[in-house]
Amino acid sequence: MSSTLQRRRGGPKDVSSGRTSGSFDEEENRVDHKIGYDSKDIVDRSVLKLPLLTLMEEVFNISYALRGCILLELAFRNKISLVNDPARRRFELSDRLVEVIDSEPTGEVLLDEALKIMKNDESHLSVTNWIDLLSGETWNLMKINYQLKQVRERLAKGLVDKGILRTERKNFFLFDMATHPVADKLSKEYIKNRVLSLLATRNVDLEAQANDQFPVDTSFKYLRTIALVSGAYAANVLENVLLSLNYEKRDQAFARADEILNDYGDYPFRSSHQSPLGLGLNLGQEVTNEVEKCSTSELQLELIAAVLSVFARMDSIL
Repeated sequence: MSSTLQRRRGGPKDVSSGRTSGSFDEEENRVDHKIGYDSKDIVDRSVLKLPLLTLMEEVFNISYALRGCILLELAFRNKISLVNDPARRRFELSDRLVEVIDSEPTGEVLLDEALKIMKNDESHLSVTNWIDLLSGETWNLMKINYQLKQVRERLAKGLVDKGILRTERKNFFLFDMATHPVADKLSKEYIKNRVLSLLATRNVDLEAQANDQFPVDTSFKYLRTIALVSGAYAANVLENVLLSLNYEKRDQAFARADEILNDYGDYPFRSSHQSPLGLGLNLGQEVTNEVEKCSTSELQLELIAAVLSVFARMDSIL
């Protein structure tokens, strides 16, 4: 199975050479071939009010948690849901079955690859099964090809396409290697400020944190930020965001992240729970308001909770 990065929107292939038809100069000058992300593939981006960056790009960590972020992102985009079976409540959230409800491309290469894999699978698999399979953590040789390859590099390519990173070539003794330093330093600050608002303030105000990458009308902005914090926590990169806090506040922020995982890694969400830390006192009401406003299905909310429940057990997984 080839793991080579494929270009998007290339011209017709010359079968004999494997090259796109046209001269070398034409190939080099054509700009309409985004690798990791192509907004032209998104028919109507305004319908779901999507942020610029996906959860995977925000966490940007090659780990088991990253595949959970893929499921979360697909759920937020109304692409997947739990199977509507009344008997599902007999099972743990993470053992409930997933189905594709919309297979139209998202324009995000990793999401579309995962969506195609899930759509083409003839059986309904559980949340845990899909995270295992997409991560390559499986003994089932019939499904080993479900593993997503070169995830970190492809995420970097997508971030280059979006103007967040840039590509440079550096010499490492005997060979050159492509690196991807940050081009838009504000992007990291935007994400950091959202995380700190959730973990270190008495009242969470994501409207005040809105920007051109995460607009004020982003769908599920509070649940998305909960998912971001949970994914970063599970991937052991949350501490990178909390370094600006003193020791006491950093400890409180980690405790708050634990509370959030407990509150939203179950369904129905424990939105009425008030933190004894005195942090995020309005979070539950904000989540309730946006769920009612977006009118999403209970099955999709259960799926989000199911992934977070897997994140809550990451210590035993890693």
